[in-house]
Amino acid sequence: MLVSPHVVSWPLRYHKIPKPKKCKWYGSSKQGVIKTACELNILNGMSPTRFDPEGTLRLNEAVKIACVIHALYTGQADPLQPSTGKHWADPYLAYAEANGILQKDEFTNYDRPATRSEMAHIFAKSLPEDGLEKINTIFSIEDVDRYDTFPVQYAADIFKLYRAGVLAGEPKTHAFRPTSTITRAETAAIVARLTLPATRENFDIVWLYGAYYDQPDFSLTNETGKTLSTGQHPYQELADFIEGLPLLESREFEDEGQQHDDVTGIINSYEGLSVKYFIDPENPRSVFIASISTKSPAYVDQRGIRVGCSEAELVEKYPDKGDSVLQYFPPQFGTYSDATSYSFSMWPSTDNNMTSIDYSMSQVHDGTVYEISLYSCWR
Repeated sequence: MLVSPHVVSWPLRYHKIPKPKKCKWYGSSKQGVIKTACELNILNGMSPTRFDPEGTLRLNEAVKIACVIHALYTGQADPLQPSTGKHWADPYLAYAEANGILQKDEFTNYDRPATRSEMAHIFAKSLPEDGLEKINTIFSIEDVDRYDTFPVQYAADIFKLYRAGVLAGEPKTHAFRPTSTITRAETAAIVARLTLPATRENFDIVWLYGAYYDQPDFSLTNETGKTLSTGQHPYQELADFIEGLPLLESREFEDEGQQHDDVTGIINSYEGLSVKYFIDPENPRSVFIASISTKSPAYVDQRGIRVGCSEAELVEKYPDKGDSVLQYFPPQFGTYSDATSYSFSMWPSTDNNMTSIDYSMSQVHDGTVYEISLYSCWR
């Protein structure tokens, strides 16, 4: 536990407030974050008997939370002494400015709702670096641009809290919604993760946003029955798939001429198999597999096609080419000298990534498939 729940006396106690509905995500039968926040004595209620979980967090409340966490962690003077200023938040603002949580007059109106990016900015200053250690690889966040093409305010603080597992965003996409406001129940969840490291979220986004979902539509299966597809996977899935294969060559590569501090691009070559992926050397828990290709009949794809398959067999396996989901690029768009390529692509309507599979054929190989290549792309 990061801080003691008994250091500060608060007027709100969980047993005195109307209990949130258990079926709500913040209820006691789910995450129970409101109960945790009250027991930690860090997040106050709107009154001694009302928490208001769906209410909006204000800037001065965010500052107060950050100050309390900072004071408890560092053992500094209690910032909750009776106020001698004109506003209840004055002692917190003074403490925040004195301890680097805020710059002097950083905001002009502390009574207004806080945006989610402002909340992240303030909470990121509530703990020192050793209290926000990196546990996740976060290369990108869907709505927080890392390249400043569409700059997001306080992006560095948002990434810091994502990497520490304090912020996780939306359940599937991990989108942050930086300009939106945040509810008190959502704040309670963040308070719990700030103060209780064991509750922090473990997840990775190893490559570009929208391209990290599992992509089972196109896959290869090896002779031992292990299957691998492009997209983000636990590293162990890749390790299991290539287990026992002698590594012929391994090299790092730069994506589009760019080097990335977060992840390293690697191409590994084995007999009849090549895998291109991104990984964080400091946290090799997850990999993003950009492409897989094989020239060996030892591997079979999701439709039962393997190297050596005839063109007639290939066409028979894809009778639905050109439907609303599967886009088909006929051979005349993929003919290069003596090689012919059939390409099939999936464009899911709910995210940003495209998966494709190419079958290369050549008269040199009696018109049969001599290479199968799986790709993951993004838009």
